[in-house]
Amino acid sequence: MSEEDRRKWNKRYAAGAYATRPAPSAWVQQWLPDAPVGRALDVACGLGRNARFLAQADFAVDAVDISSEALSRAAALARSEGVEVSWRECDLEQGLPEDCVGYQLIIMIRYVNAALLEDLCARLAPGGYLLVEEHLRTAEQVAGPDNPLFRVAPGELRQALVGLQVLGAEESVLTDPDGARVALARVAARRPVQAGSTD
Repeated sequence: MSEEDRRKWNKRYAAGAYATRPAPSAWVQQWLPDAPVGRALDVACGLGRNARFLAQADFAVDAVDISSEALSRAAALARSEGVEVSWRECDLEQGLPEDCVGYQLIIMIRYVNAALLEDLCARLAPGGYLLVEEHLRTAEQVAGPDNPLFRVAPGELRQALVGLQVLGAEESVLTDPDGARVALARVAARRPVQAGSTD
């Protein structure tokens, strides 16, 4: 299944998918000033719009995706902008590499993987931030995936954040910068500095 996914996404990116969406996630932009600067991980980074934004904000960024085509294009965009990102091809259905740990910031934008989301909580450094944005299940007419497996149910994101302090959360229908109407669930959370602490 994963090799099929890799071919599917390579084909989409080769055809120009998401090339007209250069701006970073508004949720990432909103919360980035609060996050401690250091190492960052962009999960399912695609063309790297968020990874490059983090690099421009002085984070040391690892960016992972299953598509070699997306990573190649992302690397070219980063070079053109004069930023450095460590681009890593990774089948996220099989989990992240063991050395992807100790991050001050982890972002996962519009990629649904409940098991991986739980694992990300443990990969944060103490005091580190996790920012997640997913397509939300809704009866309204919105852009995004038709398959409900690629959307989260109301309240699902908060429940998946094991051991983290939720700083902000919202579920709403809004308009993307490209004009598309989307239903999104968003969460910003922080790993306590000490186990059992809310500081």
